[in-house]
Amino acid sequence: MSIFVAVESITSVHAAFVVLLVGSALLSGCLALYALYVARGQSGDRRLISLFALLMFGAAIWSAGDGVLLLIVDERSKAALKGALSIVTVVPPLAWVLFALNYAGRDRWLNRRTYAVLAVEPIVLLLMALTTGSHDLLWAGGEVTRTATGAIPILDREPGPVYIVHALYSYALVLFGAYILLFRGRTQDTTFRGQAALLIFGALVPLLTNLAYFSGVGPNLNLTGSAFTVSGVAFWLAISRYHLLDVVPVARESVIEEMRDGYIVLDESNRLVDANPAAERLLSTSLSVGQPVANVLPTDADVLGEDGDERTEFVVGEGPGRRFVDASVSSVGRGDASRLLVLRDVTDTRETEQRFQTLIENSSDIVAVLDADGTIQYQSPSTKQVLGYDPEEMVGGNAFDYVHPDDQADLATRFAQGVQDDHTIKRVEYRIHHADGSWRVHESVARNLLDDPSVEGIVINTRDVTERIERERELAETNERLDRFASVVSHDLRNPLNVAEGYVELLEDDIEDEQCRGYLTEVRASHDRIGRIVDDVLALAREGGELSETVPVELESVARVAWSSVDTDDASLDIGDSTPIDADRDQFARLLENLFRNAIEHGGGTGGGGADGNHVTVTVGMLTDAEGFYVADDGPGLPPELRDSVFEPGVTSRDGGTGLGLAIVADIAKAHGWTVELAEEDGGGARFDFVVEER
Repeated sequence: MSIFVAVESITSVHAAFVVLLVGSALLSGCLALYALYVARGQSGDRRLISLFALLMFGAAIWSAGDGVLLLIVDERSKAALKGALSIVTVVPPLAWVLFALNYAGRDRWLNRRTYAVLAVEPIVLLLMALTTGSHDLLWAGGEVTRTATGAIPILDREPGPVYIVHALYSYALVLFGAYILLFRGRTQDTTFRGQAALLIFGALVPLLTNLAYFSGVGPNLNLTGSAFTVSGVAFWLAISRYHLLDVVPVARESVIEEMRDGYIVLDESNRLVDANPAAERLLSTSLSVGQPVANVLPTDADVLGEDGDERTEFVVGEGPGRRFVDASVSSVGRGDASRLLVLRDVTDTRETEQRFQTLIENSSDIVAVLDADGTIQYQSPSTKQVLGYDPEEMVGGNAFDYVHPDDQADLATRFAQGVQDDHTIKRVEYRIHHADGSWRVHESVARNLLDDPSVEGIVINTRDVTERIERERELAETNERLDRFASVVSHDLRNPLNVAEGYVELLEDDIEDEQCRGYLTEVRASHDRIGRIVDDVLALAREGGELSETVPVELESVARVAWSSVDTDDASLDIGDSTPIDADRDQFARLLENLFRNAIEHGGGTGGGGADGNHVTVTVGMLTDAEGFYVADDGPGLPPELRDSVFEPGVTSRDGGTGLGLAIVADIAKAHGWTVELAEEDGGGARFDFVVEER
């Protein structure tokens, strides 16, 4: 059986309708593709443009389907295609109403609940279409006939109750969307009114055409698909002339309702006409239309002046929850007596200003603002405490008049350079006259803010550093004396000591008496002790707190080097786990040497009492509960009375000891930024934990 009408049998009227429907489908499809192309570059309006594209795609499929339907003469094929098109006819009304809601800014309606409600009718229609062979709810009867004009083959079927409900539902959606656009367009300017008018026109033409078909007006031919041609032209004009896809209105609900600032529209009697939620939050009260605004504003909020625009600031509430509100009133339009009251929350700004004002007033530093020639524009209250002058009396004077004459020229040069080059004046020290007649050393840093409209001056931060300078001078003198002392110790003591040791060696060669030789042994031991004291004193004076470059060094490597530099006798070294430590290698080795020597001298190999009576084991390893290392021995440990003062110079538990070894250890650890703690070993002995502090 032939499905399509033979080409030679198609009349000109028949062909015209087919071409019209196909052309409408092409036009709608092109508009849909163009909308999708535009949507790629507009993230903010992508949903709106995508809904427009869906509307056009639905119209394109509807038009194309109607065109194909006019070519089919087989009743079964025609009925199958018409049933499929029944589902397609759901798309344009749904896309239209969603597009209208989005266009009008009714974003709060575009949620899952709305989508679920709108999906009910299409699902029911789909089920009816799939089961149409078993009922007449969608269509009743049906045979292929030809129209009187053009001999166009049509399927003459009676719409069932479900289809009638579907048609009425679709009409309602289209009319609802048109109403939304009509209501939205009346409040917009020419551009958006033109957009809305063309959109409404383009939507109503297919609706009226479909309504005419079902009411029996005109030929017995459904021209809804061809009516989309008119819709396409209207939508194209909205795109090309009014930039529909480029310029869309910003809805009140998207801006006014969500804005942080509050707004209240007042009539000529200062009654509320409109307000947004932000206004209610700022005023901490509910607002209703017709309510006098004076009833909701604080009594001291004098913003409703009779003449011109007004601006003021008032406080809402008390205590920690109070809000500072900036209010401004302006006319809505030239010929309108209504006014717009805008409320802005400035609480954070005011609290920040008050906090910084309090800090400045109670700061020991002086903050001053000078103009380009040094004239004082502002002087902080701390001036009274620091310099003894009343800050208000200093305003208007020249800041350089208070500077020591010997420092004025250099300071003025730096100040002028900072003004000219528009940069921060680096820290500079100079003497400034105190109200009591003395000269105080001050340190200042300046910032050029002449171009800042909120300052328009040079901001000077000044600090009295007289005591610091005095301490630095005293420290330098102390270091100089200490250096001279170290030189005396190194030269004036070591030379006589070397002479004395030489005479002891000569006497040892000539004296054979055992008692006298014993005396010489004691003298040599005393000389050795003096030598160690000299070495330790020099280490404390010159090297204890000074580091060269610090690099990662392996604990085991440095420990073995330090062990080889100590007279270990029969002591032994046990090294546990080892990882790199950031340290000055030479100073690190000196620290370990002192710890090793201290453990051996007090614990075993040179007369101490280790675990086995005359042998001591020194253990070095990494801490497990912190970043750092430890040095431990199994000797007798330290007396309890010395534990709190063991790192102080001169503290020792051994006769003949210098008491400086652990003091040197503490100095080297401090220079590295390590903390050292003394901990008792479970089996006796002493353990020193060195914790590397984070920098």
